[in-house]
Amino acid sequence: MKSVWFRFILTCRRFMELLASISGTPKISVPMTIVVSGIAKIFVGELVETARMVMSERRESGPIRPCHIRESYRRLKLEGKVPKRSVSRLFR
Repeated sequence: MKSVWFRFILTCRRFMELLASISGTPKISVPMTIVVSGIAKIFVGELVETARMVMSERRESGPIRPCHIRESYRRLKLEGKVPKRSVSRLFR
């Protein structure tokens, strides 16, 4: 499982397009893409790790389900590991 995780890479071009759409700037540098990609990978790792802890607390096994991810996200948010939104949502 960990070997698959370490081999997972978001393509640089797709990530640059995503960052450009979020930041509003047309050009994103390659080092910036690498840094943000690494941060995103660490966040997803923590999310999955916490979801596994949720599963073990509930004495469940098998694949991670959406309810585990939601609970994991909620816990990380309570711990302050999820950044707060700088822009409010349009629709709720």
